Amino acid sequence: MDFSLKLVTTISKNMQVLYVEDNIEAQSQTIKMLENFFTNIAVANNGQEGLELYKDNSFHIIFTDIEMPVMSGISMIKKIRDINEDIPIVIFSAYDKSEYFLETISAGIDGYILKPYDFKQIINVITKIVMKFDIEIKFKNKIELYGNFFWDKEKSELIKDEKNIKLTKNEIKLFEILSSSKERIMSNEDIEEYIFDDVVMDNKRIRNLISRLKAKLGNTLIESNYGNGYKLKKPETI
Repeated sequence: MDFSLKLVTTISKNMQVLYVEDNIEAQSQTIKMLENFFTNIAVANNGQEGLELYKDNSFHIIFTDIEMPVMSGISMIKKIRDINEDIPIVIFSAYDKSEYFLETISAGIDGYILKPYDFKQIINVITKIVMKFDIEIKFKNKIELYGNFFWDKEKSELIKDEKNIKLTKNEIKLFEILSSSKERIMSNEDIEEYIFDDVVMDNKRIRNLISRLKAKLGNTLIESNYGNGYKLKKPETI
């Protein structure tokens, strides 16, 4: 792996983890190991408890044993996959039988770690999942716009070629309100109220703001929907 362990642990501290294991001794040892990476770890003692915890909370990754009372790890995984096809799931197990591998692969898992644990293998599996999580979070907050521009919703920044474009306070507010609802056209009234915070309704102010922005960027990133309002111009509208 090219990623440093320090970078991985910095990212993983923000992840919510569900760990499912019926063996108390193994549970205690594994939690100590997981705490090297994760701060927020919820623990269940069988698949049924794990499923209920999953339904009631928001997790970024699941670690589970296979053979457990009440509900097995594989049964739990299948039920969770009916709800969420994407959440990463890693199996910790002492069993290396081929039928287990085949069944867990069909259930959709992201890692299979045999007991006793090889710490290097654990690092590799966790690193792969954590870095994927980091990339997804970064892109989740970015909206791709016409002309290879991106709007970062989290940072309120306009980006092109990995460089931030300097915007005025009102220009930032314009992007903020237009990006607040996906694909929705924002009315002139809503935009004016958000940007100018007064009771004057004068669409000329918005038109002038957009005109100056176009001149600054050399590109039109905001579309007018005549009589209705404005929306961000996406690549697919070309």
